Amino acid sequence: MTGSRVRAAKGQGGLLREQLLDIADQLLEEGGADALTIRAVATRAGVTPPAVYLHFASKTELVHATCLRVWSSLFLELEEVSRGVPDPVTVLYETCVAYVAFGLRHPSQYRLVMDGEATEASRQNADACFRYFRDKVTACLDAGVPVESTTETARLLCASVHGAVCLLIHQEHDAWPRDIARYVTRVASAAIHGALLTASHASPPSMSAVMQSG
Repeated sequence: MTGSRVRAAKGQGGLLREQLLDIADQLLEEGGADALTIRAVATRAGVTPPAVYLHFASKTELVHATCLRVWSSLFLELEEVSRGVPDPVTVLYETCVAYVAFGLRHPSQYRLVMDGEATEASRQNADACFRYFRDKVTACLDAGVPVESTTETARLLCASVHGAVCLLIHQEHDAWPRDIARYVTRVASAAIHGALLTASHASPPSMSAVMQSG
């Protein structure tokens, strides 16, 4: 389907750029990375490909900008769930919940960024996410949680939530758990309990340890 022609008045090139990104995001949601091309964006916008190239020098740059814009909303969501919560461990839990939920809501963008196809977007977002989690772990340490290494603990948390997202988004949707909300909260709970309980030492699991923790 071709949309109405997009025109930007003089001095409103930024508005046209945002409209092109809106279309690129729609194409990603509808057909994944293969559907997102300069020509497809131009066709849906009702402009010629050169008009798109005025804002994005290549498909890679277009993908990069589209992914970064979506991912910027993640950090707004993470800040929102943290606002007004005094317990840093609860904040860390809610951060994990929000992260996994975000990835499952934006599977195409998540795959593009975290699988490395949008190279610069991948680097920026991976670094930003890691630093965000490490800051939250540091807050737990400051509150008295025995954390030997904030870097190692943050790395374990990132591996847990990233793995939980990837496990589903690389499968057909009908293979996903029926109760996604329960999946998300259990992943977050398991990640927090696992990472923080082993934050000061990594002891091998045993039947007695599991029974005691219950």
